[in-house]
Amino acid sequence: MTGVVFHKIQRTAWHQVRHTYLVDIGTAIEVPLIEVSDLFENCILAPPYPRTRYFEIEIDEVREGAKKITLFQNIFPVRAKRKPDWRFLKFRIKRGSWTITERLHFPTDTGEAQWLYTDDFNILFLSSAGRYDPDMLTNLVTEKLNAIVQSFTTGNRIMSGFENQRSCRSAFDTLFCEGVDGAFRDAVIYQDYGLLVSDEIKTGIASAYGVGICSHHGMATVSGEKAAQLHVDINEIEDLRDLSWLGN
Repeated sequence: MTGVVFHKIQRTAWHQVRHTYLVDIGTAIEVPLIEVSDLFENCILAPPYPRTRYFEIEIDEVREGAKKITLFQNIFPVRAKRKPDWRFLKFRIKRGSWTITERLHFPTDTGEAQWLYTDDFNILFLSSAGRYDPDMLTNLVTEKLNAIVQSFTTGNRIMSGFENQRSCRSAFDTLFCEGVDGAFRDAVIYQDYGLLVSDEIKTGIASAYGVGICSHHGMATVSGEKAAQLHVDINEIEDLRDLSWLGN
C-alpha cells in the first residue's frame, strides 16, 4: 500500500503554491523507462531498470481571481532517505527529515528518459476536468499509483497508455500490410464493390447534373450465394419474440 511520507508546501509566486508529496509504496519495484524525443518516435529503453519504493508527486494550486484551480504537474520515481532523529538520552526531540537524493528522470542524447507510466497520470488529471482540490487529486493519483504497484507485485503488470497505443498501431500496421485490398479481401461487400458502380461510370460517361450517380445512391448488389450466407432467421431475433407490448 502507498503512504505519504511527507508533504511540503512551497509558494512559487504570489498566486501559486506548489504541493510536493513523497510517497512510499512499501516495497521496491522495477521502474521501466521510456525515451521521449522531439526528433524520433518515443521508445521503451532496454533493461536493466532501476528499482525504487519512493515516488514524488507535484501538484500546483493556482489562484485566478477569487477562484483556485489545482494542476497536476508531474510524478517522479525517486530515491530518498531520512536523516536520523534528534534525540536526547532516550527521548526523541525531532523526527529526522526526508531528502530526495535522485530523480529517475534524466536527459538523453535525443530527448529525456521518464517513467513509462508518467503520461497515464497526465491523462488521469485531464479526465478529471480540474474539478478536484489538492487533497482529492492526491488521493486520485495515489490510488492509480497503488494499482500499478499491485500489478507489479502480483506479476500481472498493467499496460501503460504508451504500450496500449503502440499495440493498436501494430495491429493496424499488420491489418493494412498488404494495402486496403489485402485488409478487406474477405469482406462480402468489399468483394462485390464493383457492382456498386454503374455502367455509365465504368465507361467514363458522366450523367448530367449527377443524375447517374444519385440514382445509385444507397444501392448495393450481392451475389445470390453470398446473400444466402447473410440470411437471418427472424425467429432467432430475441426482441421480436416478446410480443407483450401488443397488449398495452
